[in-house]
Amino acid sequence: MMKTALLAAALTLGLGLSPALAGSCADDIARIDAALASGAVDPAKKDQVEDMRNQAVQLCGAGNEEEGLDVTAEAKALIGLE
Repeated sequence: MMKTALLAAALTLGLGLSPALAGSCADDIARIDAALASGAVDPAKKDQVEDMRNQAVQLCGAGNEEEGLDVTAEAKALIGLE
């Protein structure tokens, strides 16, 4: 069920918001999505990472890419990406 939800979110991101999410923002969100889908994220941190990911999508989609990248950087650090 969770994989279905993540797939739906990825498709929504890819089909609906991709023009608004340029460059690094989309790349960072995709990396966070992959980590969440793989089960590699500590369950104690998962909800926080998902919230941060969703916040980044909103920020980047609204044209606030710098703020979105700050949020994705924090989320990636939290789960040990780059």
